[in-house]
Amino acid sequence: MAEPADRWLERDGVSLHCLEWSPETTSALPPVLLLHGLSSNAQYWGRIARLLKQRRVIALDQRGHGLTGRPPHSPAHPAGYAMEALLEDIDHAIKVLELGRPVLVGHSWGATIALEFAARNPVAASALVFVDGPVQSAANLFSWEEGQAFMQPPLPRYSSFAQAVADCRDDFEGTWGDDLEPFVFARLMPEGESLILTLTASIRLELLRGLYESPVDMLWSQLEIPALALLARGGPSRVTAWRESGVKQLAKNAPHVTVKWFDTPHDIPLYAPEAVAAEVETMAATAIDSPASESEAAARQQLQD
Repeated sequence: MAEPADRWLERDGVSLHCLEWSPETTSALPPVLLLHGLSSNAQYWGRIARLLKQRRVIALDQRGHGLTGRPPHSPAHPAGYAMEALLEDIDHAIKVLELGRPVLVGHSWGATIALEFAARNPVAASALVFVDGPVQSAANLFSWEEGQAFMQPPLPRYSSFAQAVADCRDDFEGTWGDDLEPFVFARLMPEGESLILTLTASIRLELLRGLYESPVDMLWSQLEIPALALLARGGPSRVTAWRESGVKQLAKNAPHVTVKWFDTPHDIPLYAPEAVAAEVETMAATAIDSPASESEAAARQQLQD
């Protein structure tokens, strides 16, 4: 699969950036639309996209992130970062890029965005892969006041790109590679003589409010498409316990949702890209309006070889 192409989508005065990986050969297989987490960007998905060789793959830089987050492309604050705006961006991307009913894959905060979009737009996507997002509503765990302290740590400031790379190398210990340097570059912008995240504290807080207020518990039961939740066992004990209780609740409220656990940290797509890509292929084979075929079987076999 060739390197991704940069695409720009204009919507209501906002320039949305995305990356597009084209299949190695002409393909009628359902495309995949990828949504990153907070403080991340479209480059995060490179390892997964390169494994989905027979599919058209799109990764969106969501508002406040990546190239979308850099002035002058960024929307007005705070209204431009409401949940409705994020969902409308996804709908716009699907229509403008002519993705039909893509397989929707989201990680962390992006998993909540994907879930909310799929539940509220039942015919827009063909399947959902929810990667280590909050399985139950954040309001079940803490108040908004507590959440601001828990989910809004001080944001970093770097004196050089090398320092930013070293910081990410520590964050992704055990899975770091030079292929992640474009991800690091895309999440930064200059401020004076320093480099800061494109996702500023004020914008992050608005996005976190949308995450906190998302009715996750109700959304699961509204899904009308095949859905798979991939969850990490690693992380703080409080979060792990909350995740496990959420899975028990999910089994009662939405038994049609499949749950699979990974013995990795939160960033499953980086630590286990082959396994995640294989799960995406499996979900694509069961997607609504996308019956399994010889091509689907061949795609999954290629991942396993």
